[in-house]
Amino acid sequence: MKLQGYELSRQLRKDTALLDFMNDITQIINLGRYQMQIITSVPTHTGDDGEHSLYISGKIKRLYFYDPTNSTWNYLTPMVATASLTGQLAAIGATTLFTPSAAGTYEVSVYSLCSKAGTGGVLAVTIGWSDNTQAQTTKPAVDVDLTVLGEASSGVTFIQATAVAITYTVTAVGIAGGAEFDLYITLEQLS
Repeated sequence: MKLQGYELSRQLRKDTALLDFMNDITQIINLGRYQMQIITSVPTHTGDDGEHSLYISGKIKRLYFYDPTNSTWNYLTPMVATASLTGQLAAIGATTLFTPSAAGTYEVSVYSLCSKAGTGGVLAVTIGWSDNTQAQTTKPAVDVDLTVLGEASSGVTFIQATAVAITYTVTAVGIAGGAEFDLYITLEQLS
């Protein structure tokens, strides 16, 4: 929706406050300009329907919004990286998902699926990162049998990573008979 210009009477055109108000409303609606409240502590008050604020505290930045159905403040978790691979036929060596600019806590979600059954094969997904002590690896989801069409596995893990690449590696042992798999990974920064 766009607001068009209005022709005001000579008397109303003298009221500069009204003209300023109308210009502000026109810019907000036509250009999407508005200001968001920036807060430094998590909101706890009862908000209005649709109320939202940008929370900034150190390195943590969250967009909080008030949910009137539950009378709670929620925030959007920033997704920093995704991988979406379909119709894969073979193993995938260590691949960078994201390289943090500083240390932080992340949530990694993995979903793997046998999209075409073969005569053999087991699929495993490993996440790699470095914490303050050493390089680490984990398998968030259990292995998938590539002889069973539709067999799937999902899992979530939390990691504390330094400013070193966060990677994923896909091992497909004994894959045979035209087996294919799909893989979906999301990485969200928590702090």
